[in-house]
Amino acid sequence: MGLRKMWRRVRSLSERPHNLIAISDLHLGCDLRAGNRFDKPRHTDAPLASFLDWHAAHRSEGKPWRLILNGDIVDFVAITLVPEGAAPFEVSAEERELGLGPSEAKCVWKLRRTCQRHPAVFDALARFVQKGNSLQIIRGNHDSEWRWPAVQAELRALLAERGAARRRLDKLVEFHDWFYLEPGFFYAEHGHAHDHYSVQADFFEEHGGQIELPLSSKVLRYFANRYREQVELPDDVDTWRLKECLDWVLKAGNPLRIAADYFMMVFRVFYPVLRQSLRISRAFARAADRAIARKVDPHAHVRRMLARFQGTDRQAHQLVAIASRPAEQSLFDSMQLFYLDRMLLALLCLFGAFCTAAAVHGFWAKAGALTGVGIFFAAVNALLASQRRTDAHPMLQAAARRVAQVFDVRYIVMGHSHRAVDEAAGNGARVPVPA
Repeated sequence: MGLRKMWRRVRSLSERPHNLIAISDLHLGCDLRAGNRFDKPRHTDAPLASFLDWHAAHRSEGKPWRLILNGDIVDFVAITLVPEGAAPFEVSAEERELGLGPSEAKCVWKLRRTCQRHPAVFDALARFVQKGNSLQIIRGNHDSEWRWPAVQAELRALLAERGAARRRLDKLVEFHDWFYLEPGFFYAEHGHAHDHYSVQADFFEEHGGQIELPLSSKVLRYFANRYREQVELPDDVDTWRLKECLDWVLKAGNPLRIAADYFMMVFRVFYPVLRQSLRISRAFARAADRAIARKVDPHAHVRRMLARFQGTDRQAHQLVAIASRPAEQSLFDSMQLFYLDRMLLALLCLFGAFCTAAAVHGFWAKAGALTGVGIFFAAVNALLASQRRTDAHPMLQAAARRVAQVFDVRYIVMGHSHRAVDEAAGNGARVPVPA
């Protein structure tokens, strides 16, 4: 590191007017489901409120705290509770079964209902802000709904109702689409931008007036949420293999019903991906015209986000290059999520075994042919298994190392994988455990 960079880092550390705390993956509201009882607070609410109150009352070196709420703070995806009486919006039959969709007014209702479920936490947040500390909210894959202006306004209104000074909330409560950066010191993002099953197709673009859930959230909404009352999904579900999946099915209920719901969900989620992939040839014929006609810079929104922190255009391009491509844009990645590649392989091998056995005569000839088909199936199955990447944790670790090369920071904080890590990420940077 050159003398100029060293001096910039020393100066940034000495001039920072605040101290930082980072929290992620609280998943507030995740138990807001029909049939659940809400007469008792969640067991984590009191320790969290105590944590916030302690920091509100104890400043370090007289500096206020800046709390980084690093994604998945409110679990909008898991909330399946719907209004029982009159509502300011229409509730469809599907929404009464699966929960409200991600439209703006419905997300405002979910946020207010989450506040009612966790009053101690929101009261502590209001006290924290009232003491002059600030909140920096980064959206995750379970709370991408922070993009809605009305949802942001609702959070500020909820804090104001609990005693925070309304006139200061616009300054003390800020929202970030992807990351938070303090050059020379600190970088934070939720991390789902590096998980191709959890990043939205429009994640890197300006908000277009609607929210499209990523593949992983669609699986939760259209399948897992149906069975959460019977069996809760653990944090390590993204690392499950066939055995763990079968164990969950046997605990959740009738395997035939679960299989029917699963394949209905697969059709619902996978069909649009397949249909889009079949349009590739037609779209390719007009690719040159579209490239010429397109005048929108695909990285413009990321550059504007980075400009808030004095970042450069080059860093914006590098950051986008680190991120994962959404799985919806890859037919193969989508098939792997649902094991459709393995199902297709099994069908092809059964067909190949039948044709091969019919084409040869004699017991030993048929046995040899079937053995060859079996070996081929095992080899291709192992190859496909090695290509399946559903565990987000190693992807986040690799991304942190690359982010350390782009930004000259001492700490990089990510959430998403729900695993505690404290390790070096290169260039002297560390990936610490969020508090």
